[in-house]
Amino acid sequence: MRPEVFLFALTLSLFFLKAEAQDSLVSGPGSTLTENKCKICHELQHIRRSKLTRDQWSDNLRNMKERGTPMTEAEMAVILDYLAAYYSDRPAPAAAPDTLAGGTDPIDKLLAANACSGCHARDQRVVGPSFREIAAKYSGDAAAAARLAARMRAGSSGAWGQVPMPPNPGLAEADAATLAGWVLQQK
Repeated sequence: MRPEVFLFALTLSLFFLKAEAQDSLVSGPGSTLTENKCKICHELQHIRRSKLTRDQWSDNLRNMKERGTPMTEAEMAVILDYLAAYYSDRPAPAAAPDTLAGGTDPIDKLLAANACSGCHARDQRVVGPSFREIAAKYSGDAAAAARLAARMRAGSSGAWGQVPMPPNPGLAEADAATLAGWVLQQK
């Protein structure tokens, strides 16, 4: 194979691998919740390449919860139904709207779409600090909104302990600014 053809093929392969790693899961009831909880620790390709039985998915979810993934029994049931339907050893149904995704509040949609709620809650610590704790820490800091928006996109570590916040480069700058402004109002 000629070197330029090889390089083109390699570049094209890497492009598709990177695109696949950033993709979302198949849309369906529970897909947003599944993405939010699983992205805390895993890339979504970890799910996409798995074809497990319902019992195997159930075991995995129990293991995730035992290792600290913040999810209720009701959330686990939704995630299990979703994974068993779309990523099992049986043929998957056609993609469908996620009828279980957050309400109509634009902030709730941004929080859900960007997996923020997997680690943060409004009033209590989950994996990371609550939104109220963040607002209190940065109260009176005029530059806080820009810094928080940048951290949301680039990730950060050390500000709240040993658990790092993973980067979210898919979060648009405008959406990061909107979320940062909202977080700072949660006093």
